[in-house]
Amino acid sequence: MTLPAINALVDVVLMDGEAYQSRVEDMTGKRLTVAAPFGVNSADMPKLGTSVELAWVAGDRRQAVDVRLVELSREQPPRWSLEAVGSVRLQTRRNYVRGGGGEGVEVTKDGTAFRGRVIDLSEGGVRCRMHEDRFDRDDRVDLRIALDEETIAIRGTVLFVRRDPENASFDVIITYETTEGMGRAIRGYVLRREMEERRRARESVANAG
Repeated sequence: MTLPAINALVDVVLMDGEAYQSRVEDMTGKRLTVAAPFGVNSADMPKLGTSVELAWVAGDRRQAVDVRLVELSREQPPRWSLEAVGSVRLQTRRNYVRGGGGEGVEVTKDGTAFRGRVIDLSEGGVRCRMHEDRFDRDDRVDLRIALDEETIAIRGTVLFVRRDPENASFDVIITYETTEGMGRAIRGYVLRREMEERRRARESVANAG
């Protein structure tokens, strides 16, 4: 497996798991130049030296490689220079159904529990908003998430923390592996929430008319 060719369409995946579309503009050895990914907010802009993931489709397979951001060009259109720091691998990440939001969550670290609210969740992870800055990348934590009448308990790993101390807001992304039964429960809950929101939207349109 090789790095993507010039003009190949790629996804730049930041540390918080968000993917942004781009295209390879140039390549020399392990160094690739890509168009600055579209849609990245200034607050989410990675710093030089940050590790991100580059993913693309080759044939019928999705491939990925870990890269490091080594340069940000100021020319127009702006470009990012990335250096591959690992080997190309098959992308095995599943596409999980993600949704929900507003559910209560309890995150326990080193025996101390902290309460927050879910922003969204899937059977592969949860993004939650906490009011205390107590978490760092790779922390092992225990989760309790309230879903309707059921509370799920699962152990996970902190993937990313976005800090906004001025507003006492800390967004924490935690990944986990579920059993088949727990995965079905989360997936079913998310789909029910989505169907309910669509029903309310239809009723709102009908009432407005």
